[in-house]
Amino acid sequence: MVRVALLQLQLQKSHSDAMKHLIRLLKNVGAADANIVCLPEQWYPKPINSFEQEFKEIINVAKEHGMTIIPGAFLEKMNDNLHISCPVIAGDGRILGRQFKIHPYGDERKIVKGGTKAEIFDSGSFRFGVAICHDVVFPEVSRALARKGADILFFPSRIRNEGIEPWHLYVQVRALENRIPVAAPNASSKVYGGKSIMVDFNYDKKSNIAVPKQALASVNEQILVMDVDLERARKIRKTRFEDVKSELYNSL
Repeated sequence: MVRVALLQLQLQKSHSDAMKHLIRLLKNVGAADANIVCLPEQWYPKPINSFEQEFKEIINVAKEHGMTIIPGAFLEKMNDNLHISCPVIAGDGRILGRQFKIHPYGDERKIVKGGTKAEIFDSGSFRFGVAICHDVVFPEVSRALARKGADILFFPSRIRNEGIEPWHLYVQVRALENRIPVAAPNASSKVYGGKSIMVDFNYDKKSNIAVPKQALASVNEQILVMDVDLERARKIRKTRFEDVKSELYNSL
């Protein structure tokens, strides 16, 4: 079992308020013995120039609690390009790497450069992938991560009130079609509708039917925690992928 936590953050007006608020909540998550925690997209209201410096407090919490932290996604300038970036912090404080948003949404296309790789991160006891918000719409992203060996997928998101229902459908289908647990945190405000979601499975071995098992947050700020059976998911995913006929899909 892996204990997964999502932070559904109430958006703050200033970056200093956002950071102070986050650190308090992260320490609560660490005290609950979470193995990994994920934040929503663009909860931090300013671009980042030096992640290691500006997010030093978050790195320290990761080390203090031995907890892997996916600090959401935010604007980050790297190599003269602006990305929507998700660095991943290991439990010893190392930066394991970054996932850039592959599919910028709407006006984001005018200001950020899209990512070109679906990265896999290794926590030491399990592997995971990150797909940022609009990336969930494209089934190829989740399938690529699952085929590369991810045990669980994280979708840091910032979804408006009117988009919550289709977003939930996308998240559940990505989990079900790949037989992989999915954790998707959202922001909370008057505009962004909360209702973060985690999906695991109930599984009937005799019939080979997997039924999504969900944990849902409210519209308000919340810490959502679920214990996920990654080993069970590995077994049913292996069975599912044995039926994949990759040679037929070359045109995709």
